[in-house]
This record gives sequence, C-alpha cells and structure tokens, in this order.
Amino acid sequence: MMTMQFLEETGMNKKKLIPVGIVIAAVTISVLYFEVFRHMGGDGLRIEGSGTIEVTEIDISSKLAGRITNIARDEGEPVRHDEVLVRIAYDELDAQRLSVIANLNNVKKNLDRARELYASGSISKKDYDNVETMYRVAKAGYEQINAAIDNAVIASPIDGIVLEKNLEVGEIAFPGTPVLTVADLKDTWIRIYISELKLKQVKLGQKAVITIDSSDKKYIGTVVSISNKAEFTPKTIQTKDERVKLMFAVKISVPNPDMELKPGMPADASITTGEKP
Repeated sequence: MMTMQFLEETGMNKKKLIPVGIVIAAVTISVLYFEVFRHMGGDGLRIEGSGTIEVTEIDISSKLAGRITNIARDEGEPVRHDEVLVRIAYDELDAQRLSVIANLNNVKKNLDRARELYASGSISKKDYDNVETMYRVAKAGYEQINAAIDNAVIASPIDGIVLEKNLEVGEIAFPGTPVLTVADLKDTWIRIYISELKLKQVKLGQKAVITIDSSDKKYIGTVVSISNKAEFTPKTIQTKDERVKLMFAVKISVPNPDMELKPGMPADASITTGEKP
C-alpha cells in the first residue's frame, strides 16, 4: 500500500505497472525452457537409439592347404601392417619348385640353341616358335609355384588387434579357413534403428553423442550411413518405439584412438538433428 501510495504521489502512470507475480512466472518459464532446450542438445532436438560397438573384422586365412608351423600373435595382442602372422609348411611345394627350376633351365638352354639355329637358317620359324612357347610355359610354371609358396607366409593387412585365434600350431589349414581374426579397434561404429517417422530428421554428417555403461565418458560420432531398406527391429536391439514397426538402420562412426571401445559393448547414441519431428 505504501508503494502504491508513493507511486501515486510521484505521478507515475499506474497502467505501466507490471504485477510482481507475472514477472516471476515469466522468468521461471524462461529458465525452464532454457534447461529443456540445453538438455535436448542446445541447437535442436535429438533422436536416441541403442546398439553395440562394432568393428571391421578381417579373417587371416591361407590360400593353400598345409600344416601350420607358426602363429606369431595370440588373442588380444597388437599387430602391425605387413607383419607376418602365420606360416604354413610347404615342403611338397619346395620339392616341386626344384623340379620346375630344373625344367626351366633345360628349356632355356633349348631356346638359346634354337635361336642360334634359326639365325643360321637351320630350323624354320615354326620350330623356333614351338621352342619359345615351351619356354614361356615353363617360366609360367615357375612363377606359379613361387606364388603358391608365397601364400604359405601370411601377413596382416592392417594395424590392429587379434580378436580370435581359430587354429593352433600343428593343425591343418585349408584354403579359406580363418586362422586368425584381426580388427582395427581405432575404427569403430554403432548401428541403431529408428522408425520411419523419424527418418526424415536424420542426415549424413550429423553429430551424435555415444555413451557406454562402463564409463561416464562421451564419445562424439558422425552419421555415415542411412539404410534405404526398411526392416523389422532385431530383437537384440532396444528402442523406444514398438518392435512391430518397420525400422531403418543408421550407422554412426565413432573414433576410438585410445581403443577404449570394444566390439560387442552395449552403447547408446543420441543424434543431434536440429529440427522437430
């Protein structure tokens, strides 16, 4: 009452007065809106999903059948690019190579002799061509046996970690059978599934925050792939949408320089979309 009387006595227009309750309510709403907006990413809304950490796995396998004589690394050990990881016995191939070398040398001598005879006119062009063809066939056989022996020494195609050791020294490796499985743990990703209703909000290049249960650390990923084909949500994936709805796979690349993320780890992803559904 005293405040109103003072205002009246000073001649201030009462119509310009704003009730204190309205001011407090407006400030409270603004603060709440700011907190919600900050929680949603600051620059827009978010789409959340869950999946598991994945990596590109490469099977180290032999191109020939043979007994394994050496495996350089065990599971969990690091490997370097071009490091020899597996050796296969090639005793039979080595014996064959000696035979191939002897044949190649003999054919080479015949070719040299035929070249001299052809130059002197003692043999026809056809006879000379036949000898030259025999030499080319022998040389191809030599190169083939060397390539087979090279396949007995298997190197890693990448820098990475040995995930699985599928065979042991002394066992027989067959063509196409993995001996070791390696992976680059610095290049990881997570695949989440979103409904068709939210698909239009997701764009390539959008950033995402990745978290795992065993750490409070937040990893920043990037949307690198959006499936063009709808599918049912796999039972192993947890989402907030009903499982019966068709979902689309979204792949998020996650840099992992310290290799803290491991294949198979459950993880949650929150994609910053920047727009409302």
